[in-house]
Amino acid sequence: MRILFFMAALWASLVSATPQQFLVFGDMPYTPIDETLLSAPKGRLYQAVQQTPHLFVAHVGDLKSGSQPCTDTLLQKNYSLLSELTTSPLVYTPGDNDWTDCDRAALEPRFDELERLAYIRTHFAQSELDLPNYHRQKDQLENQAWRIDDVKYLTLHVVGTNNGRAQVLKSEPQEALSAAQSRDKYNMHWLASQLKARVSAAVIFIQADIYKANNYGEPCTQELQQNCDALAPYRQHLDALAEQVAFPILLVHGDTAEFCFSQRESGLWHLNAPGDFRVLDIAKVRVQDSQKEPFLVSTVTQPLAKPGVIPQCTK
Repeated sequence: MRILFFMAALWASLVSATPQQFLVFGDMPYTPIDETLLSAPKGRLYQAVQQTPHLFVAHVGDLKSGSQPCTDTLLQKNYSLLSELTTSPLVYTPGDNDWTDCDRAALEPRFDELERLAYIRTHFAQSELDLPNYHRQKDQLENQAWRIDDVKYLTLHVVGTNNGRAQVLKSEPQEALSAAQSRDKYNMHWLASQLKARVSAAVIFIQADIYKANNYGEPCTQELQQNCDALAPYRQHLDALAEQVAFPILLVHGDTAEFCFSQRESGLWHLNAPGDFRVLDIAKVRVQDSQKEPFLVSTVTQPLAKPGVIPQCTK
Protein backbone atom coordinates (compact mmCIF):
# COMPACT_ATOMS: atom_id res chain seq x y z
CA MET A 1 0.00 0.00 0.00
CA ARG A 2 2.83 2.37 0.87
CA ILE A 3 4.49 1.66 -2.49
CA LEU A 4 1.23 2.32 -4.36
CA PHE A 5 0.78 5.60 -2.51
CA PHE A 6 4.35 6.61 -3.35
CA MET A 7 3.89 5.80 -7.05
CA ALA A 8 0.61 7.75 -7.18
CA ALA A 9 2.26 10.73 -5.52
CA LEU A 10 5.23 10.52 -7.88
CA TRP A 11 2.93 10.42 -10.92
CA ALA A 12 0.91 13.39 -9.66
CA SER A 13 4.06 15.42 -9.07
CA LEU A 14 5.44 14.56 -12.51
CA VAL A 15 2.22 15.35 -14.35
CA SER A 16 1.77 18.68 -12.63
CA ALA A 17 5.42 19.62 -12.84
CA THR A 18 7.06 21.85 -15.40
CA PRO A 19 9.17 20.77 -17.18
CA GLN A 20 8.00 17.29 -18.27
CA GLN A 21 10.43 14.46 -18.82
CA PHE A 22 10.21 11.22 -20.80
CA LEU A 23 12.61 8.54 -22.04
CA VAL A 24 12.94 7.23 -25.59
CA PHE A 25 15.03 4.75 -27.56
CA GLY A 26 14.69 2.23 -30.36
CA ASP A 27 16.46 -0.51 -32.31
CA MET A 28 16.92 -2.64 -29.20
CA PRO A 29 17.30 -5.36 -28.12
CA TYR A 30 19.37 -6.59 -31.05
CA THR A 31 21.94 -8.73 -29.23
CA PRO A 32 22.45 -10.60 -25.94
CA ILE A 33 24.45 -7.56 -24.79
CA ASP A 34 21.37 -5.37 -25.29
CA GLU A 35 19.25 -7.87 -23.38
CA THR A 36 21.67 -7.86 -20.46
CA LEU A 37 21.73 -4.04 -20.34
CA LEU A 38 17.92 -3.89 -20.28
CA SER A 39 17.28 -6.75 -17.87
CA ALA A 40 16.31 -6.49 -14.22
CA PRO A 41 17.72 -6.24 -11.70
CA LYS A 42 21.35 -5.58 -12.62
CA GLY A 43 21.25 -4.33 -16.20
CA ARG A 44 23.00 -0.96 -16.50
CA LEU A 45 20.22 0.62 -18.55
CA TYR A 46 17.53 -0.97 -16.39
CA GLN A 47 19.07 0.53 -13.28
CA ALA A 48 19.53 3.92 -14.93
CA VAL A 49 15.85 3.99 -15.92
CA GLN A 50 14.84 3.21 -12.33
CA GLN A 51 16.89 6.16 -11.13
CA THR A 52 15.59 8.62 -13.74
CA PRO A 53 12.20 10.32 -13.20
CA HIS A 54 10.01 9.94 -16.27
CA LEU A 55 6.37 10.11 -17.26
CA PHE A 56 6.65 7.32 -19.82
CA VAL A 57 9.14 5.39 -21.95
CA ALA A 58 8.73 5.42 -25.74
CA HIS A 59 10.23 2.74 -28.00
CA VAL A 60 10.38 3.90 -31.61
CA GLY A 61 10.37 0.49 -33.24
CA ASP A 62 12.57 -2.47 -34.09
CA LEU A 63 12.15 -4.88 -31.19
CA LYS A 64 14.76 -7.12 -32.79
CA SER A 65 17.62 -7.16 -35.27
CA GLY A 66 16.80 -7.45 -38.96
CA SER A 67 18.95 -10.60 -39.10
CA GLN A 68 16.61 -12.47 -36.72
CA PRO A 69 13.41 -14.16 -37.91
CA CYS A 70 10.17 -12.51 -36.78
CA THR A 71 8.79 -15.41 -34.78
CA ASP A 72 5.94 -14.96 -32.32
CA THR A 73 8.23 -16.14 -29.54
CA LEU A 74 10.98 -13.58 -30.22
CA LEU A 75 8.61 -10.64 -30.66
CA GLN A 76 6.74 -11.49 -27.47
CA LYS A 77 9.93 -12.08 -25.49
CA ASN A 78 11.51 -8.77 -26.48
CA TYR A 79 8.31 -6.80 -25.98
CA SER A 80 8.01 -8.28 -22.49
CA LEU A 81 11.61 -7.30 -21.74
CA LEU A 82 10.85 -3.69 -22.70
CA SER A 83 7.63 -3.69 -20.68
CA GLU A 84 9.53 -4.75 -17.57
CA LEU A 85 11.97 -1.87 -17.96
CA THR A 86 9.62 0.60 -16.25
CA THR A 87 6.53 0.79 -14.06
CA SER A 88 5.51 3.84 -16.10
CA PRO A 89 3.63 3.34 -19.39
CA LEU A 90 5.57 1.90 -22.33
CA VAL A 91 4.62 3.48 -25.67
CA TYR A 92 5.59 1.42 -28.72
CA THR A 93 5.34 2.23 -32.42
CA PRO A 94 6.27 -0.56 -34.89
CA GLY A 95 9.53 -0.69 -36.84
CA ASP A 96 10.43 -2.27 -40.17
CA ASN A 97 12.36 -5.09 -38.47
CA ASP A 98 9.16 -6.00 -36.64
CA TRP A 99 7.09 -6.67 -39.76
CA THR A 100 8.11 -5.07 -43.10
CA ASP A 101 11.46 -6.87 -43.33
CA CYS A 102 10.25 -10.23 -42.05
CA ASP A 103 10.25 -11.60 -45.61
CA ARG A 104 13.99 -11.19 -46.20
CA ALA A 105 15.51 -14.05 -48.19
CA ALA A 106 18.19 -14.72 -45.55
CA LEU A 107 15.68 -15.30 -42.75
CA GLU A 108 14.38 -18.70 -41.70
CA PRO A 109 11.49 -18.86 -41.26
CA ARG A 110 10.30 -16.04 -43.50
CA PHE A 111 6.95 -14.35 -43.02
CA ASP A 112 4.41 -12.51 -45.14
CA GLU A 113 4.95 -8.92 -43.99
CA LEU A 114 1.24 -8.02 -43.88
CA GLU A 115 0.57 -11.09 -41.74
CA ARG A 116 3.26 -9.89 -39.34
CA LEU A 117 1.71 -6.42 -39.30
CA ALA A 118 -1.62 -7.99 -38.32
CA TYR A 119 0.16 -9.87 -35.55
CA ILE A 120 1.80 -6.68 -34.24
CA ARG A 121 -1.56 -4.92 -34.19
CA THR A 122 -3.28 -7.80 -32.42
CA HIS A 123 -0.67 -8.30 -29.71
CA PHE A 124 1.00 -4.91 -29.19
CA ALA A 125 -1.61 -2.30 -30.18
CA GLN A 126 -4.65 -3.14 -28.08
CA SER A 127 -4.03 -1.97 -24.53
CA GLU A 128 -5.12 1.39 -23.18
CA LEU A 129 -2.12 3.03 -21.53
CA ASP A 130 -2.38 4.87 -18.23
CA LEU A 131 -1.56 8.28 -19.66
CA PRO A 132 -3.69 11.45 -19.49
CA ASN A 133 -6.17 11.83 -22.36
CA TYR A 134 -4.80 8.68 -23.98
CA HIS A 135 -6.49 7.20 -27.03
CA ARG A 136 -5.76 5.15 -30.15
CA GLN A 137 -6.78 5.87 -33.71
CA LYS A 138 -9.84 3.78 -34.49
CA ASP A 139 -8.75 2.82 -38.01
CA GLN A 140 -5.04 2.33 -37.23
CA LEU A 141 -4.70 1.21 -33.63
CA GLU A 142 -0.92 1.55 -33.44
CA ASN A 143 -1.33 5.32 -33.80
CA GLN A 144 -1.66 6.77 -30.31
CA ALA A 145 -2.06 10.19 -28.71
CA TRP A 146 -2.07 11.63 -25.22
CA ARG A 147 -1.83 15.06 -23.64
CA ILE A 148 -0.04 15.95 -20.41
CA ASP A 149 -0.98 19.43 -19.29
CA ASP A 150 -0.55 21.49 -22.47
CA VAL A 151 1.97 19.23 -24.24
CA LYS A 152 0.66 16.91 -26.96
CA TYR A 153 2.30 13.56 -27.72
CA LEU A 154 1.46 11.24 -30.61
CA THR A 155 2.79 8.33 -32.64
CA LEU A 156 2.60 7.84 -36.42
CA HIS A 157 3.16 4.48 -38.09
CA VAL A 158 5.96 5.37 -40.51
CA VAL A 159 8.62 2.69 -41.04
CA GLY A 160 11.84 2.15 -42.95
CA THR A 161 12.21 0.09 -46.13
CA ASN A 162 10.54 3.01 -47.91
CA ASN A 163 7.59 2.90 -45.52
CA GLY A 164 6.74 -0.65 -46.55
CA ARG A 165 6.81 0.02 -50.29
CA ALA A 166 10.15 -1.65 -51.03
CA GLN A 167 11.29 -5.28 -50.92
CA VAL A 168 7.82 -6.81 -50.87
CA LEU A 169 8.90 -10.44 -51.21
CA LYS A 170 6.05 -12.57 -49.86
CA SER A 171 2.95 -10.36 -49.68
CA GLU A 172 0.97 -9.68 -52.84
CA PRO A 173 2.62 -6.45 -54.11
CA GLN A 174 -0.59 -4.58 -54.94
CA GLU A 175 -2.04 -5.48 -51.55
CA ALA A 176 1.10 -4.18 -49.81
CA LEU A 177 0.96 -0.97 -51.84
CA SER A 178 -2.70 -0.47 -50.98
CA ALA A 179 -1.91 -1.02 -47.29
CA ALA A 180 0.86 1.57 -47.49
CA GLN A 181 -1.52 4.10 -49.04
CA SER A 182 -4.00 3.46 -46.25
CA ARG A 183 -1.36 3.96 -43.57
CA ASP A 184 -0.34 7.27 -45.14
CA LYS A 185 -3.95 8.44 -45.26
CA TYR A 186 -4.62 7.52 -41.63
CA ASN A 187 -1.31 9.03 -40.52
CA MET A 188 -2.08 12.39 -42.09
CA HIS A 189 -5.61 12.39 -40.67
CA TRP A 190 -4.25 11.52 -37.23
CA LEU A 191 -1.62 14.23 -37.31
CA ALA A 192 -4.11 16.88 -38.38
CA SER A 193 -6.74 15.87 -35.85
CA GLN A 194 -4.37 15.72 -32.90
CA LEU A 195 -2.83 19.16 -33.41
CA LYS A 196 -6.09 21.08 -33.73
CA ALA A 197 -6.20 22.11 -30.08
CA ARG A 198 -3.99 24.84 -28.69
CA VAL A 199 -0.86 23.41 -27.08
CA SER A 200 2.49 24.73 -25.89
CA ALA A 201 4.53 21.96 -27.58
CA ALA A 202 4.11 18.71 -29.51
CA VAL A 203 6.23 15.56 -29.72
CA ILE A 204 5.79 13.10 -32.60
CA PHE A 205 7.23 9.56 -32.52
CA ILE A 206 7.86 7.54 -35.70
CA GLN A 207 10.24 4.70 -36.57
CA ALA A 208 11.66 5.66 -39.95
CA ASP A 209 14.61 7.99 -40.39
CA ILE A 210 12.88 10.14 -42.99
CA TYR A 211 16.09 12.15 -43.52
CA LYS A 212 18.31 9.23 -44.52
CA ALA A 213 19.48 9.49 -48.14
CA ASN A 214 17.83 6.98 -50.44
CA ASN A 215 17.55 6.17 -54.14
CA TYR A 216 13.81 5.62 -54.32
CA GLY A 217 13.29 8.44 -56.82
CA GLU A 218 10.79 11.30 -56.87
CA PRO A 219 8.45 11.85 -53.91
CA CYS A 220 5.38 9.64 -53.91
CA THR A 221 2.13 11.39 -54.82
CA GLN A 222 -1.48 10.32 -55.29
CA GLU A 223 -0.65 9.60 -58.93
CA LEU A 224 2.86 8.15 -58.38
CA GLN A 225 2.71 5.28 -55.90
CA GLN A 226 5.52 2.96 -57.01
CA ASN A 227 9.26 3.49 -57.49
CA CYS A 228 9.03 6.71 -55.51
CA ASP A 229 10.26 8.15 -52.22
CA ALA A 230 7.50 7.34 -49.73
CA LEU A 231 9.19 9.29 -46.93
CA ALA A 232 9.50 12.61 -48.79
CA PRO A 233 5.85 13.63 -48.19
CA TYR A 234 6.47 13.33 -44.44
CA ARG A 235 9.61 15.47 -44.65
CA GLN A 236 7.74 18.10 -46.59
CA HIS A 237 4.62 18.02 -44.44
CA LEU A 238 6.42 18.19 -41.09
CA ASP A 239 8.65 21.07 -42.20
CA ALA A 240 5.60 22.97 -43.46
CA LEU A 241 3.75 22.25 -40.22
CA ALA A 242 6.65 23.52 -38.10
CA GLU A 243 6.64 26.76 -40.06
CA GLN A 244 2.90 27.25 -39.67
CA VAL A 245 2.24 26.57 -35.99
CA ALA A 246 3.04 28.84 -33.05
CA PHE A 247 4.46 26.07 -30.84
CA PRO A 248 7.64 23.94 -31.09
CA ILE A 249 7.45 20.43 -32.51
CA LEU A 250 9.93 17.64 -31.79
CA LEU A 251 10.13 14.70 -34.20
CA VAL A 252 11.68 11.59 -32.63
CA HIS A 253 12.66 8.52 -34.67
CA GLY A 254 15.02 5.54 -34.73
CA ASP A 255 15.97 3.29 -37.66
CA THR A 256 19.58 4.45 -38.14
CA ALA A 257 22.69 4.32 -35.99
CA GLU A 258 23.27 8.05 -35.68
CA PHE A 259 22.33 9.59 -32.29
CA CYS A 260 21.79 13.29 -32.84
CA PHE A 261 19.64 16.26 -31.92
CA SER A 262 19.21 19.60 -33.66
CA GLN A 263 16.76 22.08 -35.14
CA ARG A 264 16.01 22.24 -38.86
CA GLU A 265 15.70 25.44 -40.87
CA SER A 266 11.92 25.08 -40.76
CA GLY A 267 12.02 25.24 -36.97
CA LEU A 268 11.25 21.53 -36.57
CA TRP A 269 13.30 19.90 -33.80
CA HIS A 270 14.77 16.51 -34.72
CA LEU A 271 16.00 13.70 -32.46
CA ASN A 272 17.45 10.45 -33.77
CA ALA A 273 17.10 8.30 -30.65
CA PRO A 274 19.84 5.99 -29.34
CA GLY A 275 20.04 2.32 -30.25
CA ASP A 276 21.05 0.31 -33.32
CA PHE A 277 24.29 -1.20 -31.97
CA ARG A 278 26.38 1.95 -31.68
CA VAL A 279 24.77 3.96 -28.88
CA LEU A 280 23.53 1.53 -26.25
CA ASP A 281 21.69 4.10 -24.20
CA ILE A 282 18.27 5.66 -23.70
CA ALA A 283 17.55 9.33 -24.40
CA LYS A 284 16.17 11.56 -21.66
CA VAL A 285 14.06 14.40 -23.04
CA ARG A 286 12.87 17.38 -21.02
CA VAL A 287 10.05 19.51 -22.43
CA GLN A 288 10.09 23.00 -20.99
CA ASP A 289 8.47 26.40 -21.50
CA SER A 290 11.28 28.08 -23.42
CA GLN A 291 11.21 29.48 -26.95
CA LYS A 292 14.97 29.11 -27.30
CA GLU A 293 15.34 25.66 -25.73
CA PRO A 294 11.94 23.93 -25.64
CA PHE A 295 13.56 20.48 -25.61
CA LEU A 296 16.66 19.41 -23.70
CA VAL A 297 18.22 16.04 -24.53
CA SER A 298 20.76 13.80 -22.83
CA THR A 299 20.75 10.11 -21.91
CA VAL A 300 19.96 8.15 -18.77
CA THR A 301 23.68 7.54 -18.27
CA GLN A 302 24.72 11.20 -18.73
CA PRO A 303 23.80 14.54 -17.11
CA LEU A 304 21.13 16.67 -18.75
CA ALA A 305 22.73 18.51 -21.65
CA LYS A 306 21.74 21.57 -23.63
CA PRO A 307 21.46 21.53 -27.45
CA GLY A 308 24.92 21.32 -28.97
CA VAL A 309 26.30 18.84 -26.44
CA ILE A 310 24.55 15.92 -28.17
CA PRO A 311 25.88 15.62 -31.75
CA GLN A 312 23.96 17.74 -34.25
CA CYS A 313 22.05 15.96 -36.99
CA THR A 314 23.67 16.61 -40.35
CA LYS A 315 20.64 15.83 -42.53
